[in-house]
Amino acid sequence: MEEFEPGQLVWFDPGLGYSLPGEVVEFSKPAQVVTVQAVVSGKTYTGSILVAVNPYKMFDVYGVDVVNKYQGQILGTLPPHLFAISSAAYSKMSKDSEDQVIVISGESGAGKTESTKLALQYLAAVNRSPSNLVTEQILEASPLLEAFGNAKTVRNDNSSRFGKYLRLFFRDGVITGANTTDYLLEKSRIVTQASEERNYHVFYELLAGLSDKDKEKYGLQTADKYFYLNQGGAIEMACKDDAEDFRSLLSAMQVLGMSSEEQDAIFRILAAVLHLGNVYFHRKPVSGRL
Repeated sequence: MEEFEPGQLVWFDPGLGYSLPGEVVEFSKPAQVVTVQAVVSGKTYTGSILVAVNPYKMFDVYGVDVVNKYQGQILGTLPPHLFAISSAAYSKMSKDSEDQVIVISGESGAGKTESTKLALQYLAAVNRSPSNLVTEQILEASPLLEAFGNAKTVRNDNSSRFGKYLRLFFRDGVITGANTTDYLLEKSRIVTQASEERNYHVFYELLAGLSDKDKEKYGLQTADKYFYLNQGGAIEMACKDDAEDFRSLLSAMQVLGMSSEEQDAIFRILAAVLHLGNVYFHRKPVSGRL
């Protein structure tokens, strides 16, 4: 095996299917090109840390068959995968009755939101609950939090604009509940957005998904009519169906036990915010004063 200087860049052959850390298969000279191809959909390990590259598309490697494949396996015995990390945490928690933490970090657009959902998907699938209501509510919380806390930015079409600390509670391997704490919500996005960016998804979903009757009820028009929504010039997104996502939001609200009255109150508040954004103040000249 050829030796390389610290900081020198290497190329992992994607055709191998799986490489252990430190196994250099092909070295491409000169070493100025930053190209490290991690196998298995852009994933590799460094110690017990999973390093993943966001491919910006979903691969068929997150189904029930893959859940079963990784369930109960020791970390490192199978190719790098988010389910392997989730399995290790679940097994350690079940065996030793010790709290476990999965930290999902990265820059904007790294895939933190999707990784969180996939980790929850695994834990919901392997927990030994006779009832699926609690796990369904935990999974349905994701689209609701995304609607109110995610927005399109220049770098990421579904960027989380807040930090999230999610706690899952287990008893004898069964999920019994969950708690979410949010941090540092970008409140300024409500009133101003940069070019090619949007306000929070929920506003566009509301206007795209409400019936004409409900729009009239809340006094709403199309998104381009609102100052809080049209500043960035990116009202529509080719990769996002706001009307369909609004239906998903309604479904999530129902699963989480929100009554029709509570939903109506939320929609009234959202409508009020949009109307306030269209209120303009003009200074009235006073006679006899400069």
